[in-house]
Amino acid sequence: MGKLKKVISRIPLMPALIIVMSFFIIVAVILSKTTMSFVSEKIQLIEAKYISVEQETEKVGESEYRVTHYIGRLPFSEEDKQAYDFYTMIYEYSSFFWCIVSIAIGAVIFYFGKLQKPIKLLINASENISDDNLDFVVDYSGNDELGQLCSSFEKMRLSLVDNNRTMWRMIEERRKLNKAFSHELRTPLTVMRGNVELLEKVYMRSDVSEEKKAAILSTVSKNIERIESYVYSMGTMSKLEDQPIQIKCTRTNDFSNQLEKTLEMLCQESGIESHFEIAAESENINVDANIIMQVFENIVSNAVRYAVKSITVSCCVSEDHLIISVSDDGTGFSEEELKTATAPYYTGNQNDSELHFGLGLYLCKILCEKHKGALKLTNNDGAGACVVASFSCK
Repeated sequence: MGKLKKVISRIPLMPALIIVMSFFIIVAVILSKTTMSFVSEKIQLIEAKYISVEQETEKVGESEYRVTHYIGRLPFSEEDKQAYDFYTMIYEYSSFFWCIVSIAIGAVIFYFGKLQKPIKLLINASENISDDNLDFVVDYSGNDELGQLCSSFEKMRLSLVDNNRTMWRMIEERRKLNKAFSHELRTPLTVMRGNVELLEKVYMRSDVSEEKKAAILSTVSKNIERIESYVYSMGTMSKLEDQPIQIKCTRTNDFSNQLEKTLEMLCQESGIESHFEIAAESENINVDANIIMQVFENIVSNAVRYAVKSITVSCCVSEDHLIISVSDDGTGFSEEELKTATAPYYTGNQNDSELHFGLGLYLCKILCEKHKGALKLTNNDGAGACVVASFSCK
């Protein structure tokens, strides 16, 4: 029975309906013939009781024959008349009756066998989605049209789950970014306020040199520039977060050459040796080259700042993923940096804080996730840091 149900579930709806209806029409014909045969016998028995005949002997030559003459039919009794009318009605309408009954039974069996479960699943799925509840599964194993529809619903549900997670992650990242931005903005504002108050006190005093006053104004000016830089960085991040992913088919060889040339250019400016290696399983990859180049340039630029002599880039290309690993021979990440280096406005070296706002790795993380990948920070076994960026190629 289980195998039969499995076979039936694989039959498309229209052929399945034709098979079911054909079977029950054949059943209706058989039942109609059987009923008409049975009723016909009953009618003949009743008629036989009321037929009036007359028999006589006729002589033809030397032979005699008994001849029966039909005279007529006698009136039925009340009971037999009712029975005769009943059987006659059954005889006339039995075909129509069995046809209707068979079609109705076939329709019921077809509904409960092919339609009820997937329709119920789809109705429940629609209600759950309308209630913003995605914690369910549309599980239907049929391979017919409704099975395909259920499969599409399940894919839609998984897509909505993924979109919701991405949306909540972006909201959380935005919340952290705003918090970090307000925290970083507080420092230059505090310095500016203090210097402005000091300038108000000494501006009209003759015992304070002009050099001292100019130094205070210079400090205020620098902090204004710093605030402007913070505001510009926020605008840059907003543009990157809103930047759509444009997947295009790119030749692996051309793309790897572009990566290698960019690595050499960035390393030559600082006198750092560069090593590039690639392992490719596919001649073409489907990626957003602009997004990947932004991530690559940020990671390499960060590595150049901390490298001592050399930087090594390893690239692995498959049909599903592109993985880029950038390693340097510097001091590597501290335990704290491994956890927080991708946070917005994080600067491990406070001496660099006036030039670098700690956005490089954070932006790389955002762009990797937009490309359905991830950014991972580790340390090499010997010495130095390693940043691994992965991107989906689907």
